[in-house]
Amino acid sequence: MRFLRNFFSIVTFLSLQFTFAQTLSLPPRQNTMLTGSQFSAAIAPLSLTARENYIYNEVISGNIPNFYRTLTPVTSTAIIAAQTKSVTYYVIPDYLAVGPDTNYFLCPMSPMLATKIADTLGCTLPTRKMVNDIYAQATLTMVPLTIPASGTMTTVQAFAQHNIMVKNQRATFVSTYSLGTLTGGDKKDIIISNLIYSTANRVIIYGWHTSVGNPIQPMTNVHADTYMDYSHGIRLVQNDVMYYSTPTTVKAILQSTLNALLSDEGVINPPEYPYGNPITSLAVPKSFAVLNKGNNTIDIKVKNDGQVTHYKVYTSNNGVSFSPPLTIIKTALNLSAVTANQPCYIKIAAYNSTYSVTSATSEVLAAVPCNIQDSLLVVNGFDRVVAGNTFDFIKQHGGSAFSNSIYFSSATNEAIQDGLFNVNTYKALDWLLGKESTINETFNTTEQTAVSNYLKQGGNLLVSGSEIGWDLDQNGSVADQNFYNNYLKANYVSDAPNSQPSTWYAAPKEISQVFTANDTLNFDNGSNGTYNVDYPDVITTSNGSSTCLRYTSALTDHAAVCYSGLFPSGTVPGKLIHMAFPFETVYPATKRNDLMKDIWHYFFASAIVTAVKNNLNEKDILIYPNPANKNLFLQQNEEIKQIRIIDLQGREIMNNYTDAKQINIEGLLKGIYFVEVTTLTNKITKKFVKD
Repeated sequence: MRFLRNFFSIVTFLSLQFTFAQTLSLPPRQNTMLTGSQFSAAIAPLSLTARENYIYNEVISGNIPNFYRTLTPVTSTAIIAAQTKSVTYYVIPDYLAVGPDTNYFLCPMSPMLATKIADTLGCTLPTRKMVNDIYAQATLTMVPLTIPASGTMTTVQAFAQHNIMVKNQRATFVSTYSLGTLTGGDKKDIIISNLIYSTANRVIIYGWHTSVGNPIQPMTNVHADTYMDYSHGIRLVQNDVMYYSTPTTVKAILQSTLNALLSDEGVINPPEYPYGNPITSLAVPKSFAVLNKGNNTIDIKVKNDGQVTHYKVYTSNNGVSFSPPLTIIKTALNLSAVTANQPCYIKIAAYNSTYSVTSATSEVLAAVPCNIQDSLLVVNGFDRVVAGNTFDFIKQHGGSAFSNSIYFSSATNEAIQDGLFNVNTYKALDWLLGKESTINETFNTTEQTAVSNYLKQGGNLLVSGSEIGWDLDQNGSVADQNFYNNYLKANYVSDAPNSQPSTWYAAPKEISQVFTANDTLNFDNGSNGTYNVDYPDVITTSNGSSTCLRYTSALTDHAAVCYSGLFPSGTVPGKLIHMAFPFETVYPATKRNDLMKDIWHYFFASAIVTAVKNNLNEKDILIYPNPANKNLFLQQNEEIKQIRIIDLQGREIMNNYTDAKQINIEGLLKGIYFVEVTTLTNKITKKFVKD
């Protein structure tokens, strides 16, 4: 069948190069082929599927009347941009039939089969407007003949009965109007319409005119797409047309600003019925990202799935209670009018509008829509189905970031594998792996390449999980071990502190570049809101890293390492914090938020401190109160030329305050900021806290 389709496409293409095709591209009918009567008898006992396969094979093999092969022109007009425009298309002279001229069978069929035949022959089906135009321009219009409604009207026997009625009626006109004359009134049309996709799995019927503009059958989609009765007919329309010397297609016109030429419904997209194997299920979206794209806009990037037409998008301001879904076409997946400067949590479900099939919902991601470049990308790589994995730990990671005025976007690890966007635009990555282990892989080869390239270019990476060393170093390949030792800067020691699982749930901070106080972090044993970290890896330093966390009562067992400097083959110094237990399991939330603050300070404080030191001057400035909530007051003898407020990521938050003695900071999120004051002779930077 593919050969025939390609053959017909080539024939149509070559015909267009020389003269516009006006005939059906079908093989000649052989005398040995079935007559209409023989054909109707052959399909009568068959199932619907077998019957439709039989019809298809007869038609494409050329078993249609010869008078159908020469197409008839029909012209449609419309007012477009205040000008009258027209287009001429070509149609078969009567409704599709099987058999010879002397014994043909007008053949009802499903819209899926009609579309399949049309596609094979380089044709399409008509719209309601086209049906009206065809009837208005038909040379012969016959009075519709009906059969009383009954349960048998959908049988092949009823099809054959009506076929005899119509053929006898047509015979009375044949001396005046020969076979091949454009004829209307003998059948209803199966048409293309926007109603095809308003309710799934429906046939759209229209027509059976008694006079111009007076159809017995108004346009309707009340019947399932497997319904057909004796009154249904198929009018094939050649898809290729010329529009003022420009080759185009009926389908292209229906999807364009010229749609009024052929449609009274506006754009029809897609202008066809679906056919093929029906879609009964859809995969849960795995590869996607939720990205800040502006002050009130979030962009959702999803790996293309050919079976998906739309996505159902659920949103939340807390990651717990989600709004009813928005259904968005997959080519325009973005949210506008989202509350700016606040986290928006999102989960999605794949949807096929044709078959009304929806997948299960995805994991939860989030972003903070804002008019500045967010500095943090949270990557969820915890895919393992295990007790306690709620697939929404963006709440803990993003929540701790946001509590420190760190704006973020997020992605699944599959989105990194598939290269849906450029991770190198983010100043820091927070890669959460939970209890991800050898079955699902903590970092596959593609992810290792992405992370190592990121670190070589000066990136800052926080990675946390309880099975990373077990997967990569203990059970990994040579390449896995190289990545773990040289880029995650650790060596695997054992599967739990003192080799005792479900025992150790605390990690005191080591005085280091990361931590300046001897505080202790507690992580979950399964009773503190996340899951039981029963096997936290024990690790040690590697290739220049330092210890920054140990396990309580097992102080020779390291729980986290940090590193600052060049990575192998790197060109710009980067930084790393590698935790051997999951960040999201740290409790309470205040401790987790403080941990994020320490990590962020480690990543970026040196650059800010350098900037502050460069701006220090013996002529100082007084700012108060500090912390401040509503207004920040300045005391400075010199005239102030400019005031800027900068966050911990070095981003400018406010500017252009001139000669002000107080600044309204109500709009700032809670966190640490710097105020930079420029006078006639000085530039002074001070740190303050917004509470």
